[in-house]
Amino acid sequence: MTYFRFAHHILAMVSVLVMCSCTSPLDTDAPRKITPITPALKITPQKVNVDFKTASGAYTFKGLPSINIDTTVSPMRFWLDLPLVSVPDTGTGPMLHEFRIRLDSFPGNGLIFDLVKGEAQLVADFGTGEQTYPSETKTNTVSILVAEHQRVPGQPREVTITVYIILNKDGFFKGAPQEQALGTIHLVI
Repeated sequence: MTYFRFAHHILAMVSVLVMCSCTSPLDTDAPRKITPITPALKITPQKVNVDFKTASGAYTFKGLPSINIDTTVSPMRFWLDLPLVSVPDTGTGPMLHEFRIRLDSFPGNGLIFDLVKGEAQLVADFGTGEQTYPSETKTNTVSILVAEHQRVPGQPREVTITVYIILNKDGFFKGAPQEQALGTIHLVI
């Protein structure tokens, strides 16, 4: 009986050693997607030009815009905080007095996106005094397009942000006309 017990222990130890020394199919090296713990560094543009003119005035930045860009991915991703205010050329000025667009991780893929969840805040006067309205799908709409220009070797990268705003699109505010504003913001990275 002790011989069988001794042989049993020896067989168990040999089995453990053999199992530990074998290479399992799960132990093979496989390509893995490595996710960094810290996000990619975001850069800011070297130069920012705004060209936003309408029939009743123009728009310029109110304070400093915040523009951060992740250039490590394709298409580039943009974090934008763009406050603009009207600079009227005429005595009346536009209905849209100022607006602010805030976007996080927005793709610069050259496609038009409608900002329908309040990503843009519009300060306008429809005849009842200035009030703030969020961007949405029916009355006060904002569309944005972010596109990188074709790259030129040895030159800095360039991006154009195009913004199209329509106020009172569906005539919700009776007696107030529809107003449209189209403008671009040019970035040199």
